Amino acid sequence: MSVTAALHMGGSIKRVLLLLLLVLVKLENVNGARILLTSPQILSHVMMQATIGEQLVKRGHEVYIAVGSRYPKPESLEQLGLQTVTYHIPQDIPFGISDDTASLLQERIFNPDYKKKLAKTPADSVVGVISRDCEFMMSDKNFMEQVRALKFDIALVEPFAPNPCVVLLPYNLNIPFVSMTRAYLPWNIRMPALPSFLRIPGIITTDNQPTFFNALTNSMYYLFAHWKVSGIWNNTLLYRYCPQHLTWNDVILKSELVFFIGDHHLDSALPMFPNFISVPGITIRPAKPLPDKLENLTSQFHDGIILITFGSMATDFPDTVIVKFLQAFSRVKQGVIARLRIPEGVAVPANVHVLNWLPQNDILGHKLTKLFVTHCGSNSQHEALYHGVPMLGFPLFAEQPSNCERAYEKGVGLTMDIHNFTSEELFDNIQEMIYSTTYSGNIKRSSAIFRDEPMIGPNKAAHWIEHVIKYGSSHLRSPAMDLPLYRFLMLDVLAIIFIITFAILTITCLSTIVITKIIWRKLFYKPSQKKLQ
Repeated sequence: MSVTAALHMGGSIKRVLLLLLLVLVKLENVNGARILLTSPQILSHVMMQATIGEQLVKRGHEVYIAVGSRYPKPESLEQLGLQTVTYHIPQDIPFGISDDTASLLQERIFNPDYKKKLAKTPADSVVGVISRDCEFMMSDKNFMEQVRALKFDIALVEPFAPNPCVVLLPYNLNIPFVSMTRAYLPWNIRMPALPSFLRIPGIITTDNQPTFFNALTNSMYYLFAHWKVSGIWNNTLLYRYCPQHLTWNDVILKSELVFFIGDHHLDSALPMFPNFISVPGITIRPAKPLPDKLENLTSQFHDGIILITFGSMATDFPDTVIVKFLQAFSRVKQGVIARLRIPEGVAVPANVHVLNWLPQNDILGHKLTKLFVTHCGSNSQHEALYHGVPMLGFPLFAEQPSNCERAYEKGVGLTMDIHNFTSEELFDNIQEMIYSTTYSGNIKRSSAIFRDEPMIGPNKAAHWIEHVIKYGSSHLRSPAMDLPLYRFLMLDVLAIIFIITFAILTITCLSTIVITKIIWRKLFYKPSQKKLQ
């Protein structure tokens, strides 16, 4: 072998060794962990966790997701690299991801007594269904034996604001867990938020101005929401599977991290400790090319397309609502791609194309998409923000009115009332949003700012879960997490200050009165002298 060839071979070996060294450095402290995911059995919530799980799988972790036995198409989760662990759900009851629960929810939305019925939270409400799902999960002995045997390193859970029961699973397994939520009560998770400048995330109470009236209103809502939410949590379930006499908040506060599904791009800027991580847009991703059939369809509309879809749980609207939608859409120049149920006998305009399923993120990322008609779900809004598409909102339930309102405040959307609108009003709003540069300009600027973050979406969530696996969370955790609520709010300190101040004022007042009487007597009181007899 020539000297030149030997040197060349030696150089190649060095390059290979260098590559191996770089790989080893990259893998340092990232041993594949075994991670459990569990959330309320609502399709959008499960898919949000699955998106994070997919990212964790790509990073070399072994990820399992807990789902009910009636979960539709578990193979869709397995295609993401997730392994499913299932607990039994009987066939004869409403399940979170089923047509009967979707019908139940829509009956609540469009029933005139919706708010009245929701306040009572009957067992067949969505909150009741979630509670029952948790009970089936925790009482399934085979399931519990299986997840115990897997010896998970950490769990990602979503303590749903109306019912946080999924936190019972990692607590019972005695494994650390990360919580993820959208709507929450800041004080309950010990976030140093004051109603003087911050309304409750997920609940619109006032506009976003720090006025005295808003501060007063926000304070009343803070107290009311705490009382209201605590009143519908299933304490029977808590006491059965958490006999240590902890409250739901006590269990939630054991979280290693709290992921907040939002941030300052759509919401207000939040005061957060290091273990509170904002992870907006968990389902966002760069748009993929549309399937050929859909691409051929969209390319026909040179004036652009309008996307209309209302999430996984709302497709069956009253006939009168659908007719008003179609009347408005028939007048626009754009093509309309919709996921709706069309009543029998109702004609669909030529520019409207109704699909049973559509790739929402990819259509939002299409260059021809001009407007998104949406229910203002958090995932949907952040996908629209990421792709720079203005939103026309029809909020239906939960935090959706709040989400629609925040889009309006940011100048990237308008809001309409699904119960009270006309086709003329819908047409006018579509025209305003498409042909005014205000909304498109605002959303494109917000999109550029959003995309400029160093980490967004599932990458950010996966990064912080790995961080906790490597290092724990003690260096991130605030001492506030270990304080009871009255001490966090400094009610004990305020009480002592009040008592001391009251005592000082009382002593001062009494002393002043006594001294005044003495001086008065010295100056003005002259004892009468009796005449000598």
